Amino acid sequence: MCVKDFLAKSQTGFRNDIFKNVNLNLLPRSRMSTTVTEDRLKRLVESGLRGSCRPGERVSQLRKRAKEIDDLTLRRLREVFSAVADETRLKMLELIRNEELCACELMTAMELTQPTTSHHLGILERSGLVTSRREGKWVFYRLAHPKVGALLAKGIQIVKWGP
Repeated sequence: MCVKDFLAKSQTGFRNDIFKNVNLNLLPRSRMSTTVTEDRLKRLVESGLRGSCRPGERVSQLRKRAKEIDDLTLRRLREVFSAVADETRLKMLELIRNEELCACELMTAMELTQPTTSHHLGILERSGLVTSRREGKWVFYRLAHPKVGALLAKGIQIVKWGP
């Protein structure tokens, strides 16, 4: 039962018209009725800001698009964004963007301990952004795909110079 319904049914003597202007944005999304959200969409479509489609068509379009996004892709994308959401890992990616580096080279360049370096490289490897190869005692890291480097370069360009 939402707040508006509760207050309307209360036996405390309040008049129902007092609660006509309850701010529904303050209600948790799970409690907001479908009717309220569809009414909002209807008003948006009728405003002309969404072309000439009907509200029902717009609901169908949006729900179809939402279903097209598969959970596995979203999970993998979340892992990638989580991996690059750390400055240390971004620096590591930038260092290995142009050449394969040994873990000890990354440790030295970034002044990190071995456990910290391994932790961050493990996150990057599990996210699929980097791959490693072992040569004796040494473990070398490189970008898993050239597009990772291109994406990193584009991100740096956007941040430094704008789109």
